[in-house]
Amino acid sequence: MEKQDLKQFTEIMMGLAENYPGAVLTGNDLKLRFAALKEFSIDQVEMAATKLIRTHKYNAMPTTADIINAMDGVVRINTEQRAEIEAGKVLDHLHCFGSQVTPSFDDPITKHLMSHRWRYHSWASRVKEDDLKWGSRDFVRAYKAHAVAANAGFYLPVNPVVRRVVHSRLMPVKIY
Repeated sequence: MEKQDLKQFTEIMMGLAENYPGAVLTGNDLKLRFAALKEFSIDQVEMAATKLIRTHKYNAMPTTADIINAMDGVVRINTEQRAEIEAGKVLDHLHCFGSQVTPSFDDPITKHLMSHRWRYHSWASRVKEDDLKWGSRDFVRAYKAHAVAANAGFYLPVNPVVRRVVHSRLMPVKIY
């Protein structure tokens, strides 16, 4: 899950709690559950919560471990694997459509990278087949770095003027 999934995650957990009389979720509890389930997609968490509601296996609010168990062997995708998958999507689009069709990526990091770091149209029109191996490797590295930054809550604005202002305020000031 990503930060943008927090609202939907909160709604899922609150809905789950409403099915167990006396269950109380605090802000800290929600944050901890979100962190513990971060490696799963929001769809996987919703599916597990729905399954728990349908089965009435518990008399109290299911723990995070119970939610994970309800996923029945769902494959966990780490950032490295997700980066490789997203790089594959970019390459698939390039091979199918070339530079003529601008893709619409669902993943926010891929969308950011292919519209700001590598502008898709200009990148796709000049990339050579031999360079794709290195381009894929660079994409994976950039994806992982952005994922770490997003998880840490650190994203610099894309606008170069705003970025310069932000950097100038972050730089230490020399006092003479």
